[in-house]
Amino acid sequence: MVNYSSFLFVFFLCATSSYAAKVVSVNDICQKAKNPSFCSNLLNPKSGADLVTLAQYTIDVVRADITNTVKLINTLIASSRSANALNHYKLCLKVFVNNGGALFVLENIQRVLMEGNYQLMNVGANDIITDINNCINDPSFQDTSSLPKSAGDALQADQIIQILSTFLLSN
Repeated sequence: MVNYSSFLFVFFLCATSSYAAKVVSVNDICQKAKNPSFCSNLLNPKSGADLVTLAQYTIDVVRADITNTVKLINTLIASSRSANALNHYKLCLKVFVNNGGALFVLENIQRVLMEGNYQLMNVGANDIITDINNCINDPSFQDTSSLPKSAGDALQADQIIQILSTFLLSN
């Protein structure tokens, strides 16, 4: 009986450790970011958390950044005085809120994170990067508003999701 109990205990420990959440230091994550300082400022409050927790936290930050950016775009649309500016801001609004836009993709990233599909999480983060870049790097419009900074913050946070998904894939 003692041998059987010992076997169960060892089996439980092995099974538990195989499902243990992976923790990676903020420094290791942020050294892969295009802006390590931005990354560190974002993730340091959650230092020591596992990768899934960091990913969830970052998704929430990106959602807030995108929501604030959409509010700004709507304000810019309402105050646009030129057709060129209006067209640019409407393009940006589409890439953020349309079906398949950044907010839509972010909700899918949320879902696949919970499912453990880190590859799709990575693809989604890349799609958001493309969407945001399409807005802030529009060659037909030189945007002097605060939109490039606002969208740029969402972009940098989304890049962290991409980095986190890479770490999760290697787990």
